[in-house]
Amino acid sequence: MSNTQKGWLAAIFVGLLWGIPWIVGTPILEVMDPQVLVWLRYTVAFITLGLIFNIGLASGKMTKKADFKLNWQNRNDIFWAACCGIIGQGSFSFLSFLSLDYITASENGVIQGLIPILILSVGFLRHNERFTVMQMMCALGAFLGVAILVMDPQSETQGFNIGHLICFGSAASFACMAYARAKLAEKYGSVATMFHQFVFASLGFGLYLFVVGADFSSALNVFSSPLRIMCIVILGVCISGMSYLVYIYGMERVGVDGTGMALNLMPLSSFILAVFALGEQVTPMRLVAIAVVITSMIAFMKLGNQKKDKPVEQAALNTTKPCRSQ
Repeated sequence: MSNTQKGWLAAIFVGLLWGIPWIVGTPILEVMDPQVLVWLRYTVAFITLGLIFNIGLASGKMTKKADFKLNWQNRNDIFWAACCGIIGQGSFSFLSFLSLDYITASENGVIQGLIPILILSVGFLRHNERFTVMQMMCALGAFLGVAILVMDPQSETQGFNIGHLICFGSAASFACMAYARAKLAEKYGSVATMFHQFVFASLGFGLYLFVVGADFSSALNVFSSPLRIMCIVILGVCISGMSYLVYIYGMERVGVDGTGMALNLMPLSSFILAVFALGEQVTPMRLVAIAVVITSMIAFMKLGNQKKDKPVEQAALNTTKPCRSQ
């Protein structure tokens, strides 16, 4: 098997895996509040990633780009790392779990599938990114697919409710920190940046739980059954911890665009697992909605890739074109 094939397998695996957090979180939410679950998830995640990172540094397989210093001179990076952790990770996870009180896990997964479009929308609003007309049409198509899903008369949630807005807020929380996350990763490295985010997410939600007087001991309820233990391992160790290393492995072999395309499998993964693991209902409108969302997302990404290629092609033509004096 070639490195490219291994890269595609890694990217597809991550795309499928990242569609299931809201499914595996459902059994745990039966015994604890969403905010306690978020704290537990990121505590497990930063311990896992911290061990992996330090073992990697000790073995020489990983390198540290720069030290993340906790001092006044580094206050800007500390602020953005905290925002990425508390908003981009903690609030993202908390709002998504909270939405499960109102909507189904498959609906949650499809709405989360809009994250790539939301990230580029942030770029459009704040970083002078530009959409083509066709990309705008694809984005509208993706939102239309979500609308079809929400308005399905046979849905268990019986139409639009506050849960859909909460879930959209979750996706927006993740998307609004994407550019700050990328900037920190460029300076400190991807793994180190994720580790810093998870630490801030755990500390931030830990402080919040302490202030509101939440019951930390309810986190021990995760040990009440083998299923819940397996779910927190999948959620904290696999999805939040180790899967990011697999994502980097895939990105190094098939590129950012290839891994981005594979992430469009997230809504499909959520839907399939929700049907088979949670017994959610399959309806014609739900199938149509998921097909519309995934097709629109793939088209959106492909059009974005073509737009990136055009300046490169034009530059190549300009360098080979003879000047008039020749």
